[in-house]
Formats: sequence, C-alpha cells, structure tokens
Amino acid sequence: MRYEKKVLATDMPKCYAIGMVEAAGEKSFVVATEKAGPIRRFTLDGTQRENVCDGPGGVMTVMQTPWRTDQLMSTYKFFSPNFGADDAKIVTYTRKEDGSWERRVLCDLPYVHRFGVVEGADGQMWLIACTIKSACREFKNDWKTPGAVYVAKLPKDLEQFDADHQLELTQLTNCQLQNHGFYTAPDRSFALVGTAAGVFRYVPPAKDGDDWKVDCLVVQPTSDMTMVDLDGDGKDEIVTISTFHGDTLSVWHAGAEEDTYEKVWEDPEKRPFLHAIWAGDLAGEPSALLGNRKGGRDLLRLHYQDGDYAVEIIDHDRGPANVWVFEDAGESRIISANRETDEVALYNVHAE
Repeated sequence: MRYEKKVLATDMPKCYAIGMVEAAGEKSFVVATEKAGPIRRFTLDGTQRENVCDGPGGVMTVMQTPWRTDQLMSTYKFFSPNFGADDAKIVTYTRKEDGSWERRVLCDLPYVHRFGVVEGADGQMWLIACTIKSACREFKNDWKTPGAVYVAKLPKDLEQFDADHQLELTQLTNCQLQNHGFYTAPDRSFALVGTAAGVFRYVPPAKDGDDWKVDCLVVQPTSDMTMVDLDGDGKDEIVTISTFHGDTLSVWHAGAEEDTYEKVWEDPEKRPFLHAIWAGDLAGEPSALLGNRKGGRDLLRLHYQDGDYAVEIIDHDRGPANVWVFEDAGESRIISANRETDEVALYNVHAE
C-alpha cells in the first residue's frame, strides 16, 4: 500500500487518545493528551476545529456517547499508571449551541484507564470501565494492588449526573493485575479485557436480572488486543501484544473447541513498548495497525500475504500511542497519535 502523510499538529504534548465524533453537523475526530493539554477536534480532512477543553489532560479513552451526536465520554486526570491517578474520573462533554462544550462528572473512579459501552440483547446499554490498579503508589511499577472491572446501566440522559449525583458503579471482577487492554466489538455485543492473566471476554446480560458472562479466551499475559479476520476464513483472529507494554506481537486463531484460541504466529522481531492497536479493513484489505513507543517507534501494518502473516512499516520514529482508521470520500485514512513526538498525523491510504 501507499501512504500519504499529513501532519495535523505538533503542539499536543504526549498526545494519546483518539475518538470519532459527530458534532456541529459534521463527522470529525478528536485527539486528547495524556499529560497536561487539550482535547482537540478535527474534521475528517484534518482541519483543526475547536478545543473540546483546554485541559487538564490525563485522557486514556475518549469516545462519542453512542446515541448522541453532541456528546463525548472521556477519562479525566489519569496522568500515570504509577502516580497521579487518584483523582481520575469518567466525565461527559456536551456541545452547546454556542459551540462550547460543557463538562460534567459521570463518576469518580481512581485509576480508570479504559472504558467502553456494550449493549445487551434487550437493548440495554452498559458502561464497562477498567481500572489499571487500585491507587497503590508507593514506588514506580508498584502492582501490589490489582485493578478491577466495573459496570453500570447507562440511561439515555447522562446530564442527570454530576459531581454530587454520580452514576453508581458495580464491581464485576477484581484482582485484574495489569488491567490494560480493552476492545469493544463493532456491534457492541461484548468487550475484551487484557490482563496479566490473559484475554477475557465480557458479555452483558441478555435481559434484566441475568448475569454477565465472563470467559477467558487467551491464556497469556496481554497488554492489548484486537480482533480481525486476517486470513479470510470467516473467523476472527485475536491479535495480541504481550507482556505488559511488551515487545511481542502474536496472532491467535480459533481452536477446535468453542471459545478456545491457539497461537498460530509470533513476530520474530521484538519491538519495544508496543502500544497502539486497531483492526479492520484498510483500503479493502483486512489489517491490524500497531505502533511502538520505543526502539524504532514505528507505525506498522499486520496483514496476511501468500499464506502467512507479514508486517510492513508505514512510518518510522514517531512513537504512536494510539491509532484509528476511518473511511471518507471512498478512501481509508489513518489517524495516529504519535505520543513520543507530540505529533498528530493523518495518512491517506492507497491500495496498490
């Protein structure tokens, strides 16, 4: 494939999270910072619009409220997995008629890292939120107190919540060591969570009163993961990064038994601090995009070619933290939050 790069911003220190959003009657995306900095909105061609907020940062996840075209949900004040996340929360930003965005607290949740919205078979929307640890901060890389997974039913009106009247969360699972990776199925029917114990699938209740269904699909320390049918056999593989902030890229294929996966490929090259991950169709070809924040600091594409998995380098020495793909005007475009170089970049993709 051929890639045309356009630099959108070089003034977003430690740019990190990416979210697609429809606002002001136009499709767009936002990029947010891990450290102090804004959430900034861009049109699909990369034109800068307004800042959703100017700070304080600490944004690990940002997404559009699924049933709204004027509202975002975001993590807030998660500044580090080691220190500085005791005040972390999930907040909403609602766009007002004058173009400004109003922030409201949805819920306090120290060390909340990733979250998403899934939907039960009965149509009930659920928030599923993951804490990377539990506010222990005696020294760097202190993992003595594992994180957890929390859930809550989401009503349609999130403006009813604020700092004094918060969404009530229920702890679903605890002892989630190095609870880092998160993936939501395109149809919102389930979420995957990656931990030091492996990859777990969370399926919301089918109807009121039912329990959540939690299954372990991959037994391997997993920092991040995604799903895509790379080999075209009709079954999604699971692409994993291991271990925590690790250097190993692997592909797992569905096994003979239901809900089992077997490793079918491992990248022979070690890539320090793999972090960015996305999967889907890229210019008509099933692909996974990945990025690492140390070593070559590359933006990569994993695909299936001539009966095997292969990796190509899209960009070098940029240090992507997160990456996303969308379709516009018949073209695939990649957004990359290049954290290590404070750069937001847009790549137009052309099949060759």
